[in-house]
Amino acid sequence: MSAAQTVAALYRDEIARARAMRPEDKLLEGPRLFDRACRVIADGIRHQHPDLDDAAVQRLVRDRVALAEALQRQ
Repeated sequence: MSAAQTVAALYRDEIARARAMRPEDKLLEGPRLFDRACRVIADGIRHQHPDLDDAAVQRLVRDRVALAEALQRQ
């Protein structure tokens, strides 16, 4: 199985799990997914800028989240 096929299969599994969740569980899942997304963003920033300290990485995470929110409002 190729990497692309593996990613596609994992995505399908994640969608199936989400569809099977009760509405109240979906509501509770939101903050966990946001935290996970912020960790992924921070990891990407650290990869791009290994010289940054944690405070600088967190500032860039906040900046990128704010940019994403601004783009969604457009």
